Amino acid sequence: MNPIKALKFNIFWRKSAWILFLLLSIYFNAQKTDYLMNCWTKQVSPLENNILNINYSESYNALEHDFNPWDQTNYNIQGKVWIGQDTYNKIDKYSKDNKDYNSGIQLSKDKLLFMNYGENKLSSVTKEDMYEQYYLSAKYSPIFLLNYFKELKVKIDKKNANKEFAVYKAVINKNIVKLFINKKDYLLNKVTVVGDDELFGDVLSVFNYKDYVDDKIYYPKNISIEKINGKLLDEVRISKLSIDAKVPNLLPSPENFTFKEDGKLKAETKLEKYNENIYFLELKHTDDRVLVVEFKDFMLVAEAPISSENGEIIINEVKKIAPNKPIKYFAFGHFHPHYIGGIRSFVHKEANIIYNQFNKEYIDYIVNAPRTINPDRLQIEPKKIKAIELKNKLEISDGNYKMEIYYIGKKSDHTVDYQVYYFPKEKLLFQDDLVWISKNGQLEKAGTRQEGLYKAIKDFNLDVKTVVQSWPVSDYGVKTIIPFDELEKTVNIK
Repeated sequence: MNPIKALKFNIFWRKSAWILFLLLSIYFNAQKTDYLMNCWTKQVSPLENNILNINYSESYNALEHDFNPWDQTNYNIQGKVWIGQDTYNKIDKYSKDNKDYNSGIQLSKDKLLFMNYGENKLSSVTKEDMYEQYYLSAKYSPIFLLNYFKELKVKIDKKNANKEFAVYKAVINKNIVKLFINKKDYLLNKVTVVGDDELFGDVLSVFNYKDYVDDKIYYPKNISIEKINGKLLDEVRISKLSIDAKVPNLLPSPENFTFKEDGKLKAETKLEKYNENIYFLELKHTDDRVLVVEFKDFMLVAEAPISSENGEIIINEVKKIAPNKPIKYFAFGHFHPHYIGGIRSFVHKEANIIYNQFNKEYIDYIVNAPRTINPDRLQIEPKKIKAIELKNKLEISDGNYKMEIYYIGKKSDHTVDYQVYYFPKEKLLFQDDLVWISKNGQLEKAGTRQEGLYKAIKDFNLDVKTVVQSWPVSDYGVKTIIPFDELEKTVNIK
């Protein structure tokens, strides 16, 4: 080889080898960096065997029985947390109508004591409830969760690696929990939790840690919590912090503590034939009454509580009534979970979903939500929603027998999308939950919801003799099959 060419080749080879060496060094050094351990050293280790005592205020938002879809009920909560490597205790309170409501939690690695708001005794808990608190404790401090990941010796998640964060992933109680640790300062930036919700499917929660302070231990002063894929946002602000030697006993510990079995009630149904066309299907495990209507060559179902699982139960019971008739329509009285929870099962059956302009977007969200953690039939075999809009009145008929669906909305004083079902032949009106007349004692003045239903019946000039209610069937001590004259009397009470 030409000496000059040989020299150039030698220089090129040495440079290439040096670059390769540098790249390999960077790579292996990155592999050796234990970000989780470094984070634990800054945010957990300084406690040693002590407890972090936190005073906080929280703006907590929840979806409850509100008037509009996605309306939120806000609670301003004040509380204290005692948290360490293997313990998490919390007491808090909120005020409503000049009354305080308190709750308490005591968590260790193998035990959970819990007293709910307004209760004066411990609630029964499952092991799943305990594991849930492993990551819910991170709403106030990530100490317990970080230590749990460290003890599990969780490895870095290379699939989610990026330049800014080291990601660590573990499955807790069927929820996918990830820690995002900043590679520059080794502080926990956020925690994400993906879990299954009966109504919304796969839901993402994000705990964002902000405004870190170094006061013997690194801790965030402000924590924001995104819930239900960002639809809700909570804020936690740390107002005072100290390190204590002991954690107080907040709740009385029973001598023989045991976890209860999975709290899920066994499905139990009871079918009542009202006449040749109308059936009432009681779901005892949810305390709901489902309306089933048989027409000449098709079926209509109204209400499907809580979950897709209940939707499948209802469909199977309808098949027993008329095996060869398709479910052509599915309706729901309003958007709360006891009436729409099983809607996806009927979308999969290609029933026409009867909606109105005030709930269509909400229903689409539920129907289109992914369900990879706990797949239902619609997740396994996707189908597009078939929908019919209810405006003021919709008649369902086979040419001989008919029923009518009326939109009463704000008149219900309950939800903006409320609708009811009327059967002219039977002079029967079926509705969800507006009438609250006690089974015992004297009639009392109607509440605004009860009065709103009565006025809607009068406004539509409906000839009603009997009102049937979907929920509750057995609980709360109220009548659910109500003579119309009793409803009228409650409205006329002065």
